[in-house]
Amino acid sequence: MLAGAALLTAVFGTVYFQGKERGGRKFLAFKALATLMPAILAGFYGAEYGGASVWLTLAGILCYMAADVLLEIWLLTGVAVFGAGHICILASLLYENISWKVMAVCFSIFYSGMFLALKKYLRKLKGLLFPGMLYAVLLCAVAAGAVAGGICCRGISGILLGLGGVCFLASDTILGWNYLSGQQKRGLGAVLLILYYMAVYFFAARLYF
Repeated sequence: MLAGAALLTAVFGTVYFQGKERGGRKFLAFKALATLMPAILAGFYGAEYGGASVWLTLAGILCYMAADVLLEIWLLTGVAVFGAGHICILASLLYENISWKVMAVCFSIFYSGMFLALKKYLRKLKGLLFPGMLYAVLLCAVAAGAVAGGICCRGISGILLGLGGVCFLASDTILGWNYLSGQQKRGLGAVLLILYYMAVYFFAARLYF
């Protein structure tokens, strides 16, 4: 099941990436389908084993799936739903044996790094600066919590959790740079999409280890 979900995520994500350049919103379905595969993984695991952490993870991934589509239609709504997804994932991490000190250190590093990477473009946000900074706080909190949880969990589950957080942070930083700089580079677009799907897949797959 893990291999099948990974393969389908890659296939649907590739179809979306190749198709979006031809225009039209019909390819958004493939973008959502790619995220649906990790959601199915989490759902199957939850149906068999249950647990609040699992259901919160599923809720977060479903929010990401909805935001995938909304982001292309109503940008701010999409960002808000992504934020809701981050809150769900962050809540799921509260059930892990997390070192808050490690999380705080990771958060400081991640937020500072993201700020420095996007600093020169922040003025373009204008009235959206506060919502943008709030979203960055949620994103970095998820990434920091995932890394801290990964360090404490160890094993394959911990590695996947930590990698998921780092991949999500890297993906959204590239997305922010692409959007704010106005330089929509195809190569970077492919990288951010790969990192994003890896992040969501890792969040779901780690439940099985």
